[in-house]
Amino acid sequence: MGSVETFESLEDFNACLQQYEEDTNTKFVVLKSDRAFGKNVKTVPFNGVPFKIIGKKTYICHQGRDKHAKAKQRRQESKAQGHEYSCLKTRRLMQPTKKMGCPATINVVHIARFPEYKITEDNPYQKREMSSAVREALRLDPKRALVNTWKEEGCSVEYRPSQKEEDGSVLKMLLCLQTPWQKRLMLLYGQHMCLLDETYRAGRNSLPLYFLWVRTNVSYAAVGVFVTQTETKEDIAEALKVFQKWNSDWNPSHFMVDFCEAEISALEEVFKGSKVLLCDVHQEKAWTEWTRKKDNGVASQEEVLKLLRAIADSQTNEEFEKNTVTLQQHPDWQSNEKLKKFVSTWLVHAERWVNMLGNVHVNVVAFKNKGVEREKDVLKHSHLKGHRNCSLSETLIVIMKHFLPRSYQKYVELNIKCSNGKYSTNVPCYVKHRPRVIAQHIMKQHQESLLYNTSDIMSSGKNIFSVHSQTSQEKHQVNFGTDDELPSCTCIDWQRHLLPCQHFCAIFTLVPGWGWENLSAAYRTNPLFTFDEVCLGQSGTLPADLQGEEVLKNNQENDTNPERDSCTSSPERCPSPAAPFETILTSPNAEKREKCGTLLKEISELTCYIQDRTFLDSVADRLKDLLEDIRRHTHHDDILDLSCAPPSKKLCSATAGLPEPLNKVPERCPISGIVGSQAELVRATPTNDF
Repeated sequence: MGSVETFESLEDFNACLQQYEEDTNTKFVVLKSDRAFGKNVKTVPFNGVPFKIIGKKTYICHQGRDKHAKAKQRRQESKAQGHEYSCLKTRRLMQPTKKMGCPATINVVHIARFPEYKITEDNPYQKREMSSAVREALRLDPKRALVNTWKEEGCSVEYRPSQKEEDGSVLKMLLCLQTPWQKRLMLLYGQHMCLLDETYRAGRNSLPLYFLWVRTNVSYAAVGVFVTQTETKEDIAEALKVFQKWNSDWNPSHFMVDFCEAEISALEEVFKGSKVLLCDVHQEKAWTEWTRKKDNGVASQEEVLKLLRAIADSQTNEEFEKNTVTLQQHPDWQSNEKLKKFVSTWLVHAERWVNMLGNVHVNVVAFKNKGVEREKDVLKHSHLKGHRNCSLSETLIVIMKHFLPRSYQKYVELNIKCSNGKYSTNVPCYVKHRPRVIAQHIMKQHQESLLYNTSDIMSSGKNIFSVHSQTSQEKHQVNFGTDDELPSCTCIDWQRHLLPCQHFCAIFTLVPGWGWENLSAAYRTNPLFTFDEVCLGQSGTLPADLQGEEVLKNNQENDTNPERDSCTSSPERCPSPAAPFETILTSPNAEKREKCGTLLKEISELTCYIQDRTFLDSVADRLKDLLEDIRRHTHHDDILDLSCAPPSKKLCSATAGLPEPLNKVPERCPISGIVGSQAELVRATPTNDF
């Protein structure tokens, strides 16, 4: 019989075990452990003698009995019979195992004590009374205190613990959370498209954690959080009805989800007039993983994937039927029942992922789930780093206290940064005062449109024009839309981004009386095209707990992150045609200019966190003096140049024989975030990326 020792906490026991292993030169491994062992127990705050066993854990010597003996035996038998293990290389070991049958064992019991329920006499009556009192105290859910705290902070909270009803039925657990700023962004950006996404492996808890996302003018933002007990249609629908009750004016025309039958059914039940689309990023991932799995027996994997992508990119009903028949005539389809069943499951929901059927009524910006995936990575690998084994309550505390406030702070700062600055004289009026990512895309299209002449544009009816292509003999039809019809163009760029293309920009520039204001009102008034005026009135300062070295560290990480939001990146600048080309290749002041740019950037970032108004006034005065001094030493006063120089055939021919700079910066990949056949098309077609 071994000795018995009591520890006040799991940390004390782990420290003792580690010290014992060092002193005795031994090593212990876990043989078995209860799921609840080591879990943080929320008890009624008292001191007591009654206790409850939470879990048990058993350690054995690492040279004790072999825990994997049966698995090793099965592997040896399979190898002897010539199965899959026979082809693997094996090592010849002089000692095939280190197991010596050591009997050393450590049994650990995790208990919670309740001293305030101490009994005065050892009799059955007092034991029953105190046992009932302890059970009643434990029945009162400790999460109530956390819920009350969120309500006091102004959050909308709907919480119902799992409990057994009088009729024997079980009422499932439900938790819905939404802050005031989330409600505002939901109503502002969520009327057209919302994304419902479940976050897996966010903590030790196994309960489904869902986020409602919207695409804002500068980034993606989570506008709702809810937890259900199961992933069934009924539980998800009940949570969605809570958000519908909180936001009576919220009625999205579209939702985007992964391929989950429960989520699709729940959304269609709660939002009768909304259309549910499937995310193409997860669609491509699901297709690729399924076809490349050996058990599914797809011989021509790449060919099948190309045929599936062709179906997804169908632009007409005839093209859709033709591509479907082509897939059904493929040898893999003819011989593989698994492939038939898999593809048939997707074809049942073709209207949710085929371009011709699903995106007909999407009125602005191709919504990709890539931004949501990056935000989820930030949550898991940054905010929840070191909290992998935390409980549901601890996970929600991290989300409500850190992840969501930082997300909104990023949204505010990007609106403020993108709205500041002057514009060059060559920037057209319809590009000014728009979010940077929108402005940069339209400005690139405007530069391409400068090669068009009035003879390239012809009127083809009310609000409709025909524009000649600069690369082929094709004519593109440009429709400005009406109150009942959204704008459109037949070019690839419009189909990819649903933003004004070079053909729209050519009409804006060359056709009198036709501009941005002639676009359909439902399109041009979309909040994605403007800044959030509420944010522009805020100082953009972070909470006190987010300041200091941690903030500077985060800024440095963002500066080195290749996937940061394009709003914060400087626009590409091309040389002015008037400048000598030799000056562009070798500038003696390039290093000094780069140093000045670095200092100015650091000043711009740090001023966002200053709260002293007097100091800010003094900084502003000094910067004004510095700006006037710089203007006296320059030939122009362009502060924010969203464009590069207009394309010039003469400039291209004049510089054809000159060498390229030695330290040429590689261009950003034009297919970032694009998958499937669209990526292949972009590789072959020189278009601007959004």
